[in-house]
Amino acid sequence: MRISLLPHDPDWIRQADLLMNDLRHLLGTRAEGLDHVGSTAVPGLIAKPKLHIDISLAPGASADTVTHELLHLGYHNLGTRFRDDEVQMTRPAGPRPQPAGTKHQEVIIAHRICLCAFGCPSPGLRRTFRDALRSNESLAMRYAALKQDLSRKAGQDADWELYTSGKTSFIEDVLSSRKDRALITR
Repeated sequence: MRISLLPHDPDWIRQADLLMNDLRHLLGTRAEGLDHVGSTAVPGLIAKPKLHIDISLAPGASADTVTHELLHLGYHNLGTRFRDDEVQMTRPAGPRPQPAGTKHQEVIIAHRICLCAFGCPSPGLRRTFRDALRSNESLAMRYAALKQDLSRKAGQDADWELYTSGKTSFIEDVLSSRKDRALITR
């Protein structure tokens, strides 16, 4: 099935805010921070209709315990696919995750969460990339064109490796230029 990229839907940001609020209540002090990152967090940018939420765990918080709790709320554990200090989980579209005894009727689109161990650099890097796209329309348009081209090249069978790896050098270049700029302005 082809990789589906849709025009930005402003409701994605609202849904991400609801989801992060629910997750904050579920995780309490075990979550040091939650961030809506990825293309759905950038107004005007085309995106796959799937939210990406980073959860930065507090010192001493157990990713295994949190993962176990989230499994009971309909999440699927994809494990440490990219980094040992980051657990990937997904959840299909459905009612907001809720602890026992609460009822939310609203449906949240499919989403991915990354449970990031204390000190994991990934959330900061993803925030930096997101903020670069938000603050530079030309950069966001170039990224959108790249994503469209990669989606087309990935073909009908959705070569996810081609699509994902094809974005890597663009992302690394943006992060490198932001880092260089930060060093100059210190």
